[in-house]
Amino acid sequence: MSGRALLGILIAWIGWAGGFLFLYAVQATGCRAGWDEQMLGPISVLRLLLIISTAAIVLVLFWLTAKAHRDVSTSSLARIGVLANGAAILATMCFAGVVWLRLCA
Repeated sequence: MSGRALLGILIAWIGWAGGFLFLYAVQATGCRAGWDEQMLGPISVLRLLLIISTAAIVLVLFWLTAKAHRDVSTSSLARIGVLANGAAILATMCFAGVVWLRLCA
């Protein structure tokens, strides 16, 4: 298996992991800085930042998947890559908790 094929299979999962780390870093920083108490209308600055970040992560994952599989052939490896990246995009649904969960303890 070539490195390019392996990257095509794993690119969205690598992006998902990076997004996960980024969200936790923003959440921890925002809690420490008090962004959860600063309001922009009915929503806290921290929650708004996390929602925008989550949407950006999903868009980046779609872009990475499209770029990695632009020339999708009919090979089974290419189809596995598309399915694996689709699963990574679906896994970002765990980030949706930033909409309703308590952000800071």
